[in-house]
Amino acid sequence: MGEVRIAFPNDEVSAEIIASRLRSEGIAARVDRGLSASYQAWPRNQIVVLVDEQHAKRARKVLGTTSTKEQGSVAVLRVAVIAISVVIMLGVVVIIALLLR
Repeated sequence: MGEVRIAFPNDEVSAEIIASRLRSEGIAARVDRGLSASYQAWPRNQIVVLVDEQHAKRARKVLGTTSTKEQGSVAVLRVAVIAISVVIMLGVVVIIALLLR
């Protein structure tokens, strides 16, 4: 099962408090610090609290939050990335073929 983003706190302390609250209810939660963990970006909008998909509904109930709609399907995104990669590879092959003439 995949993980679902449950909360989007602005700082690490808030994220750990949210994750701790979920853990106290028996829901395994983890904090993903994104690029802020490597100090490449400010923490704002980088830190998320993640839980397992099967516990997402209960976690939202515990936190009193609502579900955010995903902007698109992960499967569609993967297909798009693969398609773009194939087009780029074909382009490289065509360029090499033209240069070897």
